[in-house]
Amino acid sequence: MGKKAVSIDTKKGIILLRDTGMCQHEISRKLNVSRTCVRQTIRKFNELHTTATKPGAGRPFKMTRRQKRTIKLQQFRDDTLSLNDLVRYAQASLNLNISRQTVSSILREFDLVS
Repeated sequence: MGKKAVSIDTKKGIILLRDTGMCQHEISRKLNVSRTCVRQTIRKFNELHTTATKPGAGRPFKMTRRQKRTIKLQQFRDDTLSLNDLVRYAQASLNLNISRQTVSSILREFDLVS
């Protein structure tokens, strides 16, 4: 089973019902959300004092938009360059250690091919 996103309004409703003295089981039945969702919402509200969701987690991007545009520009200047040539260019000029797949996905973002 996957997680279903719960709206901010629903989370605020959970907190309001909790403040009125309703138990977690009753809240989950009334709002049609899981008890786990109710428990986690209450716990996060007690810790952070907000119902807002945090920004998504994950690994930060390795490259900036400017570095991506530089690779695109290099491909425009010489369209005979291979992916390996662009990887070497990124390592030498931009001081980036990236793979061929990364260069390929960057070019696909700009609708280019190597």
